[in-house]
Parts: sequence; structure tokens; C-alpha cells
Amino acid sequence: MTRVLITGVSGFVGRHLNSHLREKGWDVFGQDIVHDSAASNLFTADILDRTALCHALKESRPDFVFHLAGVIKSAQPETFYRANLLGTVALFDSLMEVGLRPVVVVAGSSAVYGAGLGGRPISEKFKPRPLTHYAVSKLAQETAALRYFDAFRLPVMIVRMFNLLGPRQSPDLACSAFARQIALAEAGSDGEIVTGDLGARRDFVDVRDAVRAFALAAEKGEAGQVYNVCSGQAVLMRKCLDEMLSMSPRQFKVRVDAGRLQKSDVPIQVGNARKLNQVTGWRPQISLKQSLSDLLEYWRQRIKSGLE
Repeated sequence: MTRVLITGVSGFVGRHLNSHLREKGWDVFGQDIVHDSAASNLFTADILDRTALCHALKESRPDFVFHLAGVIKSAQPETFYRANLLGTVALFDSLMEVGLRPVVVVAGSSAVYGAGLGGRPISEKFKPRPLTHYAVSKLAQETAALRYFDAFRLPVMIVRMFNLLGPRQSPDLACSAFARQIALAEAGSDGEIVTGDLGARRDFVDVRDAVRAFALAAEKGEAGQVYNVCSGQAVLMRKCLDEMLSMSPRQFKVRVDAGRLQKSDVPIQVGNARKLNQVTGWRPQISLKQSLSDLLEYWRQRIKSGLE
């Protein structure tokens, strides 16, 4: 049986990847600093704890490692570098120490592309120009990971995710924040939806499509390569909000909060996933409307259950 270790297994992507791989019949182990009762075979440890990582690797002896552990939101820049860069180094050094050579798929981010090509689809050949500390830390993570391929021929590949959607997404991210506010209003709060910039355009992929891409890249991808995971379509944030508002019987007032506007925000970003498609046959299958509907329903159920 195929054995797998997922770092950051209790996170948004990790939970969906865990479910997908188990459905494939793979034996899945997980690492996370958060104890999650939904994850079996879980090693509770910080990604920087090399002793714990070595233990997890020796116990799981994975054929594939999916490295998802990291930080996407923080007020402290050093937090990004500690988790995203140094955590990645700790994982790879632990692999070297225990003498294992699994295929390692690292969760990258389209944030490394920065302003991109002004609305034209970005391929993996585009030179990264990150604009935020998060994006710089993700580019540093990629460089560190690929060093183990270049120096030691450890089979490593990078999967650069564009904007993800789907159930369980954190309300720190825009579409999930919209869905949560709509669901709260339906449950009795006021009908005001507070947003950031609704004029930005983003390339959205459902998280369930994204985890399929991870698995396919692990099985069919080429070591040392970078693969985009994206839809190839730029969608206006306002459209995402309007779509979810149309799914509710309530009327809402939308207010743009200047405090939520980001100085380094990219007006438009859209990707090109041709490389991944040619190697694996992957294409997104879940529509934007379905993703948004499932996300809204997730928040409705969560609030109904008293978890918010």
C-alpha cells in the first residue's frame, strides 16, 4: 500500500488532501502542531521540531510527502520565514538524517509572481517578483526545497496554487469571509457585509480540484519541476460576492472597509496550467458557482451547530 505523510494535515488543504488520498486507498499519516481528532495516524509536532519530524518519518516511512505546513497570515514578518522557510529546511534535513527518499511535493503559491503579466496568463517560466513578506517566504521555501533536488537528487517538485475556494476555508480569506458574514446575517445578525477591494480579479480553483492536482503531480510529475494549479480565468471579486448574495433570501448592504485594502495588492492575476495538464491530464472540474455554494453551506452548517 502507498504510504503518505502530509505536513500541516489539520489545515484547509491538508484536510481535503487527507480525505482524497484515503479515498484512493493510500495509507495516510499526518503532522500538525494542532491536534485534530479527525486525522488518524497523527504526529502532533511543530514543523521546526527535527526530533519529532525524524520520529514521524521513521514511523510512517512514506513513499510520498506532501509539505503543506506553513503560515499565510501574520502581523510579524519573521513568522513567515520561520514557518515557511525554516520549517521546510527542517523537513528536508530530517529526511536526509533518516535516509529516506520519498517524492516530496511542496505547496507553493502564486503570490511569488507578484504583479504578474497584467492580466495575461502566467506560466511557470515567468520570473517571480514577490511583493509581500509572505510571497518572499514562499519563494525562499521553493528555492530551499529545490536545493535538495539539485544537491542531493532528492525527488522534489513544487505545486504553485492560485486562489483556492471550498468548504473549511479560513474566514481570513475574502470569499470565506463573505460566506461567513452572509450565514451570520441569515442566522439573525445585521445584514451588512464588510469587504476589502472588490475590484481585484483572481484565478480561483476549488480545493478539491487542487488536491487532485497534488496527487497527480506526485504520481506523474517530474522531479525538480514547478507546476501551476489554476483555472486560467480571472474572476472579479465583486462577482464572487454577488454570486453568494444571490444564494440568500436576505437583502444585504455592502460596505468597503478602507482598513481591509492592501497597499501591495495585485489588481489582476491569472495562471496558465498547461504544463500540469500535459504531464498529468489534470483539469479543474468543479465550477466557481459550486465552490461558492459549498463554501456558503459550510458556514451555514457551522453557525447552525453553534461553532461560531
